[in-house]
Amino acid sequence: MPKIEINGQTVEGFTDESLLGMARRHKAHIGYACGGHGLCQTCEVEVTSGGDALSPMTDVEKAWLNSDKIQRGHRLACQAHIAKDAPITLTTRAEMARRYFNNAFVSDKKTLPPTTHPQGHVGEFFTFLGMETISHVLAAPLALGNALGRLSDGRLKLDASVNDLFAAWNERMPEISDFVGKAVSGVPEAVAPVTSALGELTKGIADAVSNLTKSTSPAASSEVKATPIKIEKV
Repeated sequence: MPKIEINGQTVEGFTDESLLGMARRHKAHIGYACGGHGLCQTCEVEVTSGGDALSPMTDVEKAWLNSDKIQRGHRLACQAHIAKDAPITLTTRAEMARRYFNNAFVSDKKTLPPTTHPQGHVGEFFTFLGMETISHVLAAPLALGNALGRLSDGRLKLDASVNDLFAAWNERMPEISDFVGKAVSGVPEAVAPVTSALGELTKGIADAVSNLTKSTSPAASSEVKATPIKIEKV
């Protein structure tokens, strides 16, 4: 049976099974907000090895993924099927975000992987979030057109899509509730590094403004001793 590694966790799949179906069986972390019909991007993954063991890219994936992502091995797990009995390694987008965040605000700076980003790992994290948001927004119109096309030619069934959407959310609700509970309880600890970084930045700006103000204030000017002027009688 094919061995699939998802975010470092190895599970077994079946030939002709979708990556999403395999992940759902093993409760591995791959999102599927739309129920697996290619109506969202939550199941996007980056295949780092074994990409040739997957089915060819579909028109749904080409609508959602730009050329740069396609070249880097990104796929939609609901569309990509296991085509060969070969090992496959992939990382989910949520895991990518988690790693970037940890590199920026949590991990020991001495053990961090090198980065070429001008603003370091913090800049790398915010660049990742920004680029993912832009990519999603730009792809939405094309993906909507693709969905309407599939509806018109019968490849996408509206009633089945709605039913699968609710089934997916019901299936994931315990996991989502647990995640939200942990996230809320851990907000102070998670936000602390960000708050600290912003605090240091704000303090630096405040100190600079304070020094500038002192150098131009009346009090500073009064410290300069005036040279007495001697007036002689003619």
